[in-house]
Amino acid sequence: MQNHNFDVDIHLPSSNQKVVIKKDFIQVNSSRINCDEIKAIRYGVSLIGTQKKPQRKDYNIEILSTDDRTLSINFKSSKVQELLEEDHTYYYIMSGLWQSVKKKLISQYIDVLNNHESFNIGNTSVTHEGFAITYKPWFLGKKKTEIVPWSDIRYYLNKGILHIESLSNKKKKIQLSLHHDWNAVVLNTLMHYLWQDNRKQKLAKGENI
Repeated sequence: MQNHNFDVDIHLPSSNQKVVIKKDFIQVNSSRINCDEIKAIRYGVSLIGTQKKPQRKDYNIEILSTDDRTLSINFKSSKVQELLEEDHTYYYIMSGLWQSVKKKLISQYIDVLNNHESFNIGNTSVTHEGFAITYKPWFLGKKKTEIVPWSDIRYYLNKGILHIESLSNKKKKIQLSLHHDWNAVVLNTLMHYLWQDNRKQKLAKGENI
């Protein structure tokens, strides 16, 4: 069986960018980052204009290397409707990014959790025990940071914001922007993975997932 080719090679007229994604590197015009040097990604689609009458869509994808170089892929539509040509372009680029970058980042986070270590995203730290969440027990009180265990976590996505909350204490909550917080998109996919096949329960017991 022939392997599917997820390479990307496209010119984006609205931003005059030439984007190439291979399994070993990503290149935007003359700037290039090797895939094994990528430590974070963020992306999203924004509606521009008023809520009742949006005028266009803006598509943004950003890539961050281990030495803090960035690549930005940006383009926009001239109208708003379902399944624009630009939507297909976005999915085309994202499929290449998934295969070359995002799958590897998710695997790295799984390895970290299996090793009983932690990683940071936005204003939170994620461990094999759960989320370290900083909150105020009462309005005028000092901030405290506590581990909220996986069994006490719920999450949902709303308008590009990943909400992670304690089931037992509504004050213990965090919000991460898929557009602005590096690797929030990776965490969102990881959460889907952990909520399947009792993986979060295994993680809480110290078992590998």
